[in-house]
Parts: sequence; C-alpha cells; structure tokens
Amino acid sequence: MIDSGSRTRRRRWIFRLPIVGMVVMLPLTNRFASAATTESDTSRAQWANPRDFGAIADGASHPLSSRYATLAAARSVYPFAAHLMQEIDFCAIQAAILSGAPVSLSSGRFRVDDTVYIPSGTVIAGEGDSTVLIWTRSVHSSDVFSMFLAERVTRIQMTDFSVADVSGSVGGYVVVGYNVRQLTIARVSTTGMAVAAFMPARDAYDSYDRVNIDENDVRFNGSASLAVSQCNARDVARSDSPRAAVLLRYCTRWSVVDCTFLDVPFGVQWWGGDSNPRFDGASTKQRKCMYGTVTNVKTANCIAGVWGSMGQGVTVSRCNVENATDVGIDFEGCVDCVASENEVSRCANGNFTIFGLNLRITMVGNTSTQFQSNFPHLRVYNETQGVENRSLNVEQNKFSTNGAVGSVDTDHGCVESLNFTGNQLADTRIHFVANNLRWITVADNVMTFTRPIPTPSSAVEIGQIHNGGQVVVERNSIVSSVVQQSSTPALYLWSDDYNYDANFHVSGNRIMGFSIDLITDNFGRNSGVTSNFLIEKNALPSGIYRKYDHGARRSRSVLRGNSGVADWTSE
Repeated sequence: MIDSGSRTRRRRWIFRLPIVGMVVMLPLTNRFASAATTESDTSRAQWANPRDFGAIADGASHPLSSRYATLAAARSVYPFAAHLMQEIDFCAIQAAILSGAPVSLSSGRFRVDDTVYIPSGTVIAGEGDSTVLIWTRSVHSSDVFSMFLAERVTRIQMTDFSVADVSGSVGGYVVVGYNVRQLTIARVSTTGMAVAAFMPARDAYDSYDRVNIDENDVRFNGSASLAVSQCNARDVARSDSPRAAVLLRYCTRWSVVDCTFLDVPFGVQWWGGDSNPRFDGASTKQRKCMYGTVTNVKTANCIAGVWGSMGQGVTVSRCNVENATDVGIDFEGCVDCVASENEVSRCANGNFTIFGLNLRITMVGNTSTQFQSNFPHLRVYNETQGVENRSLNVEQNKFSTNGAVGSVDTDHGCVESLNFTGNQLADTRIHFVANNLRWITVADNVMTFTRPIPTPSSAVEIGQIHNGGQVVVERNSIVSSVVQQSSTPALYLWSDDYNYDANFHVSGNRIMGFSIDLITDNFGRNSGVTSNFLIEKNALPSGIYRKYDHGARRSRSVLRGNSGVADWTSE
C-alpha cells in the first residue's frame, strides 16, 4: 500500500513538470494568425474536406516528398509546411482548418505526424469510427504532445472521430488547450492517447500564484466553459508522468459526461493548485479549479479513477470506478465538493478518499465494494494531522466487503468534523481514530456482520478526540449473525485529550451478537480533565459494559434507560 507521504510526493512531482517547454506544436506564425476566424464565420454554409486539400487517407505513409520535389513547392500549396517528411494528410487537415470553413473529416485513415493548430471558431466533425486519425511520430516518453493545439482561442467544436497512436509514445493528448473558452469535444474515441488537457496560459502553466481564475477579471488566464462528452480512451501507457484521460488544470465551468476510460493511468483529474499546505493548500488560499461536473464516467484498471486537487464546487456523480492501484474517487484540498450515486470497487488505497485540508466534502448515495480487508472503503488522509481539515459528510452510502471484513477509517489523518449517518455497512467496521478528531457523529447506520471481526478490532471504534470534542453515537443497528470473539466489542469509545474534557453521547443503539456491547476508556494524562460518557436508551443484550480508565483521572459514565444494563453513575 502506498503511504500518504509517498502519494503526496508522487502527485506533486507529476504536476510540477515543465509542461510548457515540452508541448510539440507548430509555430504561431502570421500564416496561422491570418486564418483565424471572426464572429462573421459563425454562419458558414460550406464545409471543407481535407481530401479536397490533397489528403489521401488510406492509412499508408505519404510524405510531402512523394508529391513535391522541394520544400518551396510544397509551401506553394501548404505555406506552413516545415519539411518534406511531413505527412500529406496532416498538411491537408491543417489547410482545411485554416480555410475558415467547418471541416468534415470523411471516412478514412488519416496519418498525422505533427500538431495541428486550431484557431477560434474551428468546427471539426468526422463520421464516427470510420474516421480514424493515426498519430505516427514517436515522441520521447517524458514529453507532453498533442494532435491538436488550441491557444487563447474560443468556440471550438470537435466531434465524431477516432484516434490511434501507433508511434509508441506515451505522453499524448488528442487536444491540448491553453487559456481557451467554449471548447467542446464529443464522441471521440482514442487508443493509446489521452483525450484532452485544458491548461491556463503558458506564462502561468505551473504557477498557482500567476493564475487568475476570475472570468470577470480582464486578467483571467485559465480555461473556461469546457465540455467533454461521450468520449472513450483506452490503453494509455503509464510513464514517469502518467496521463489523465481528461485533465482540467486551472479551469472553471467544465464538464466530463458519459465517457469510458479503460486501462488509463488516471480517468478524470482536476488541478487548482498543490493541496499540500506547504505549497498552495492552506485553508485560506483560493481553490483554482472550479465548478466542474464529472457524470456517468466509467474508469477501470487505472492508478486513480476520478480525483483532483484544490477544486471548488466539483460534483462527481453516477460514475463507475473499478480496480485502481491507488484511489477511486478522491478530493484533495477541496471545498464544497460532492460525490453522489457512484459505484466504486477494488481500489487499493480507498474507494473514496480525502487528502489534505478540505471543507464541506459530501459523499452521499454511493455504493462501495471491496474484496480485501486492507483495501478501505473510505479513508481520510491528512499527513499534517492539521485541524484545518474541516468537514466531511458521509450519508446514505452502501459499503460491502465480500470475503473479508473491511473498514471505513481515518487511519491516515484527521478531520475536524465528521458526520457519518444513514449508511449501510456489510462486513465493514468503522474505525475513526486519529489525532485531532473533534466533532464526530455516527448515527442511523445499519451494520451487519457475517464474519468474525479480526482482533483486536471492534465493530465501531472512535478515539483520540481532542480540542474539547464531542462524539455522538446514536440509533445505529449493529448486528452479527455469527458469534464474535469474546474480546471483540460492538462499540469501543475513548479519548486521550490532554487539555479539555471529551464528551460522548451514546443513545438508542441496537446491538446483537456480541459478547461485549460497549467499552469506554480515558487515556488522558492530565488529571484536570477527563472523558464524559452519557449512555442511554441502548439495547445491550450481552449485559456487558466495560469501563476502563488508563489515564490520570477516572472518566465519568452515566447509564440510564438501557436494556440489559442497569442504571448507574460513576464519577
């Protein structure tokens, strides 16, 4: 399992690559600039077909040298030609785009060996899977390159074609956009190449402080109004700099909908800064990838499925993520983000995770399935143990572990406020123990066990409550259909707060199948403070409540109205 520290270092390194210097692109010469469209082009009646500009599209190589004796002769037809080894199909596509008309990519296999520049107003439409663009030029494995490049442009539409990378390269995107607006990609299928990367302006490519994400500000230099829909990507090779099928870097108002990404490093990824608090991730700093939706996206056999750093207002819904070597759906240093109605399984470091300093993250109505006890359903990662990781709300989800007893946990970091309510857990325990946990609510959950819980665990453990925290455990059903080991409690609650009293309210819970219903403990080393336990109206059929006091002062317990255990007050 990858520990939280190594994950942070790996991901931060990925996104500090000097991308701007590595994109393979055509120079922005006057020949290209003069062909940029204007507002009057929006009602174009004629379509340009690359075949009318010399394309052959039979899948075979046809360099300019096969038709032109000199570069000057080639440039008389294709003024942007760089050398005679360039493919005629590439040149014809570029010429069709620069004609100013919308481009119709007819059925055929077009060879592309250089990056095609697309000006404002470009429309490119193929004929579905029968239109194939083949990337043929090998690029060094560490380089980022693209088949199409859009920079400081708007109103781009690309639809209905497929792409195959046969070059052996591992760093390619169908399209890269720098500081673009209103760019739509739909019904594009790729093999060996990622779909799209949207970036800020080149002069801010990897500097959080240089990015202005406010669209109402004339200094705005991110990318905005981006839509990727009904696209497929598969067999994108892993490298030292793994690619996301769709990357949103310093973007606002974007969507990825109805896509399938199989055998790719990452499915969908957003990036609005480095979530590490030592870099961009302090809770006071702006999250610079905003207002995005990822809907009905399937990702399988990946490093991570749908994840991002420093996002605000991002919603991930109705997605399916399966078999990730790292995480499934992950929010890192994000604000006001939601994961809803997703199905996630077999993700090694957590089907659902948060990392860093987050605020108001909600996970609701999801289904999580695991098959190994060491693959968590839900995990909090926060290597700094910072109290500024504010709030996580987990409601009405289903967590099922097959063939083992799994967990939802905070084993790798704290969150100040954690609300865990209305969930169904099958052979899955709750383990909320981490330094600086503060306000924890575990309520209205249904937990069923058909397997023995490994010792020394419990069905529910909540501990290490600090900063005057309060724990509420109420109206949960914890039922085991097998006899649990005699040392395994249903509930184990404790605190070791040195500076403040910790308060626990345990009410209305129903427990069956455990030899020990409840254990409480106080580990605090300060004799001036203690832990307070109010235990009322619970069904405790074993009749066993164990009160331990391993700290400097005895805890206070008040039991009243419970079935199975008499009323009792201990000071």
